[in-house]
Amino acid sequence: MKKKQKQHIAKLANQYGRQVFATAYRIVGDSHHAEDITQDIYMKLFKKTPKAFDKVNNWAAYLTTMATSASLDLLRKKHRLSEQSLADDGAENNLSIHSNSAPTPEKQFSLTQDIQQLRHALTKVTEQEAKVFVLRFVEELSYDDIAQHLALTSGNVGIILNRTRQKLARLLSHSQNTGEKHEAHS
Repeated sequence: MKKKQKQHIAKLANQYGRQVFATAYRIVGDSHHAEDITQDIYMKLFKKTPKAFDKVNNWAAYLTTMATSASLDLLRKKHRLSEQSLADDGAENNLSIHSNSAPTPEKQFSLTQDIQQLRHALTKVTEQEAKVFVLRFVEELSYDDIAQHLALTSGNVGIILNRTRQKLARLLSHSQNTGEKHEAHS
């Protein structure tokens, strides 16, 4: 690897490292996993060819998309492992949830359950649907920015978001109606 490319990656890590970590943290809710994801993303950059670097027009968006994908992959992996664990020994899935605000314990408990259910539901939609949803509602990107990052049209982003909201609403409604719990251990 060329020295110039190493310097470029170091500059990217300095400039966007916090953003990548924050993206991962908001999705997985665990600082240790977010740190691992951030590190993995920059390690993947070392494996890219110099020509791949020339193709990236917006590094903030590119790295955010990488963080979103890696975070969703981790949630899916944890979900598969927890389902396997449930089948093996009856243990419950337990994703750790952190909140910066401290409302009443009852509200915090309810919020924690809602976040766990949403994370679980995101593992049930397609990867593209989850990415679009997270980029829009977690990263708060515009339709145009999402379209650019994922090589879609703005119209397709809107369609995917609408379909994803409907799927998530059904999944969350089903979860609430059946009393499913998705509790955590990390």
